[in-house]
Amino acid sequence: MSAAKIIKTGKNVVRSPRSAFRKALENPKVWGFLARVTLFSLFFISAFNLSNSAFFFENPIFGIRFLAETLIALAAGVFGFHTVPIIAEKVRGWFEKLIALVVANIVSDFWNQQSRRMSAARRVKQKEKKEKREKETHEKLKATVLLDTSVLVDGRVVDVVKTGFLSEDLIVPKGVLDELHLISDSKDDLKRKKGRRGLDMLNALKRVGSVKVHEAPGDISKEDGVDKELVRLAKKYDARLMTMDFNLNKVAKVSGVKVLNLNELVNAVKYAAVPGEKIRIKIVQAGKEPNQGVGYLADGTMVVVAGAQNKVGKTLMVTVSKVIQTDAGKMVFCEE
Repeated sequence: MSAAKIIKTGKNVVRSPRSAFRKALENPKVWGFLARVTLFSLFFISAFNLSNSAFFFENPIFGIRFLAETLIALAAGVFGFHTVPIIAEKVRGWFEKLIALVVANIVSDFWNQQSRRMSAARRVKQKEKKEKREKETHEKLKATVLLDTSVLVDGRVVDVVKTGFLSEDLIVPKGVLDELHLISDSKDDLKRKKGRRGLDMLNALKRVGSVKVHEAPGDISKEDGVDKELVRLAKKYDARLMTMDFNLNKVAKVSGVKVLNLNELVNAVKYAAVPGEKIRIKIVQAGKEPNQGVGYLADGTMVVVAGAQNKVGKTLMVTVSKVIQTDAGKMVFCEE
């Protein structure tokens, strides 16, 4: 049997010397000891050769030559066997920490740079997406008409749309819808009726095939209020604003927004009486001034007739004397 093979004796297993030596070489402590012995030998030989000078040769210690060299070499060998490995271990630990710190800093810097690049790319992408969405919304809402709550509550816009005079897309922002819902849930009976009428008019607009009713979600904030945001939306998307609200009308015009007012439209299409023209009018009530009677044309224009205070209920043929334009509309003054 070869020396490399395992020899069995009963229940005990005896390994060959070569196997035991191989196992010993696999032990780190053995290599550490051999390294220390090697250092001891190197330091011992080097110190002995360096200290082997004429001084020690001519002046031996206790009359024994090479005693000084031997003691110096032993001290150097002990230094190499004991102290140098400790120093080497310390240096290795420090070097490993330094390498780990450098690698960690490199990895951290690389990751921070990548994170900044990804964040910048994400911000650019979000900005481009937002700009694209804004552009699409702008093209969609450009040259449209924004409706406020007062227009829907008034309801006459439905009749105007049916006539075909208003063919632009009508925009009802979500904030206006929310305001209508809030009014329709009011405890006040009159407000509740107005809110429900506004919702009914909105549904009527949606049924008109030639006009599209859009909702612009998230454009109106509760903090700024509906009126302020309607003006902002109209300016932002180059849209026109239709309102029956006097204050909103003024604010929008000052802000450079084109306003469509149904009252102004109604006044513009009222009957245009000419001074000297004869018209037939029924006196329905006495006027504020003495001897005046008041009647109304079919379009609602007020007609004031001089000397007709006592002719309430009669239909007269009168002559137009003058026409006055007021904020409330036209007033026609006549004489019998």
